[in-house]
Amino acid sequence: MHRLIAVSLASCASAFALAAAVPFIGPASAITAASPSATSSAQAAAATAPNITLDPVHSMAVFRVQHLGAGFFWGRFNELGGTVTWPLDGSAAPVFDVTAQVSKVDTGSEKLDGNLQGPNFFNQAEFPTIAFKSAGATKVGDNHWTVQGDLTLRGVTKTIEVDCHMVGVGKGPTGPKVGFECTFTINRADYGMKWGIDAPKGALGNEVRMIIALEGDAAKPQQ
Repeated sequence: MHRLIAVSLASCASAFALAAAVPFIGPASAITAASPSATSSAQAAAATAPNITLDPVHSMAVFRVQHLGAGFFWGRFNELGGTVTWPLDGSAAPVFDVTAQVSKVDTGSEKLDGNLQGPNFFNQAEFPTIAFKSAGATKVGDNHWTVQGDLTLRGVTKTIEVDCHMVGVGKGPTGPKVGFECTFTINRADYGMKWGIDAPKGALGNEVRMIIALEGDAAKPQQ
C-alpha cells in the first residue's frame, strides 16, 4: 500500500504545466482559433515591445491534482525559461514563449521525481521539455487577458486557453522587472498520462490545475 501511494503521488505532476507560472478556467481541450483581433494584438506586441527574458530563479510552474479522491497533492517545475514580449505601456497583449525542463520537476522527493522523469510519465529521455507558445489574446480587463496558445507535453500539442495577469513592474539592477501570473486547467489523459484514472481506478484525478509564476528582465525596445 505504501508503494502504491508513493507511485500515485509520483504521477501527480504528470499533468503539467507551466509553465509553466493562481482564478482557474475549465479543462483545456481543443478550442477555436484565436480571433483576428486577438492575433493582431499579439503581432503588434511582437513588433513593438521589448523582449522580457525570464529569470529562472523567480519563474516556476506549480500544479495540483487530487489523490485517492481525497486531498490535493502539489508539485512544481523549477527554473522556467523563455521570453515574454510585451510593451511596458500596456498598449498590446503579451506574447509568451515559455519552456519547462522535465529534469526540473520537484515533488519534494527524489524518488518520486525520478519516477516522473521515467517512461511511464514524462519520459524525459524522449521528451525533455514542455513548452507553451501563445498565438493570440483577448483583453479581459486592465493588465488581464485570456491567452490562446499551444501546449506541447510528452509529444502531444493541444491548443488551450490561459488566464493571465500582469502583476507588477519593478526596478531591477539592469532595468525593469516584469511579473505575470497565469492559470489554466488540463486533463492529463489528453496528453497520454492515464495511470491512476481507470487503473488503478481513482488513484489520481484527471484534472490538473496549474499556476504559472513568471518574472523577467525587460530589454530596451529597438529604435
